[in-house]
Amino acid sequence: MKLPKIGPDPMDVYSSPISQIKTKLAIIFEIKPRQVPEKPGRSLSVIWDKRIPFIKGFQNNYDYIVSFEKLGEKAGNHYHHSKQELFVPIIGQFKIILEDINTKIREEIFLSSSDHQILYVPPQIAHVVIAESEISSLLVLATFPNNQADEEVYQLT
Repeated sequence: MKLPKIGPDPMDVYSSPISQIKTKLAIIFEIKPRQVPEKPGRSLSVIWDKRIPFIKGFQNNYDYIVSFEKLGEKAGNHYHHSKQELFVPIIGQFKIILEDINTKIREEIFLSSSDHQILYVPPQIAHVVIAESEISSLLVLATFPNNQADEEVYQLT
């Protein structure tokens, strides 16, 4: 799939993913961090630019951070009927287990904050996030707030 380009400003290149990988159950977007010699030792990564959503129809309406204090801590073990999510590793490494609740197809995806990747998790895909480092933080961008009517427990681990 050809990724769209936006605007004439040279900074706009950082708002569009540089690649995407379609997995069995999700999509991984690679983003390009801005690193310039005049500002050594730091980088800037655009996570969301409303001009170019990663997923057509995805509206970023609710964002939160999940913090893990120990290796092996888990979040999730559920799926959503309608909600879509983007997982952005901010600090640390993560193993994410996904399963299609209808076909039972399963896969494991590893994400690290150093890889500059964002994982799209569609509805009806059960997921659990497992911290693979001592201190980890995951930013979640979602189409709507947490809602008990939309969330079903689904034990993956």
